[in-house]
Amino acid sequence: MHTIQRHPSQRHPSPGTYEPSRCDPFHDRFGRPLPRGLREQATGLSWQDFLEEFAPRGAIRLGTWTSSPNHQDSVTCRATIGLADRIISLQATAAGPIGALTSMLYDLGAPVQIVGLHQYVVDDTVMTFLLCEHDDRQCWAYGTGPTADDANVDALIAGANRLLSSAGRVR
Repeated sequence: MHTIQRHPSQRHPSPGTYEPSRCDPFHDRFGRPLPRGLREQATGLSWQDFLEEFAPRGAIRLGTWTSSPNHQDSVTCRATIGLADRIISLQATAAGPIGALTSMLYDLGAPVQIVGLHQYVVDDTVMTFLLCEHDDRQCWAYGTGPTADDANVDALIAGANRLLSSAGRVR
């Protein structure tokens, strides 16, 4: 994980060099580049458009979330999740919160596999970028939180919503 400070983006790059402020809304806002792959998909987006695309609110909504230590370095997580017009209470035990939420999403019929994870800390906020996959479909998702676990959970919900909407189904 990298810790960064806010600073203005470079406005006068050398001729023929990468111009982040024209290509990367995260760099323009926070001075650090998006992960490769996501950067190409976000080229030219405003910050608001970036959030709407990569941190969408959708059919899956996290209500409550608790995580407590369990035996042998595992955690037990409990969640209340809204799925379309239903509210569902779930529990899972896994090696960490992201594993527990992945299990819960599978149980809801919205499976997600994480194939890439990148994080930055800006001021007191953790920012997570996940490359998610299901059925040979991949998407990037973005989430934030006061801790790495919170940011991961937020990004995983966004990834599940993106995959679910690209599949055109809500169970």
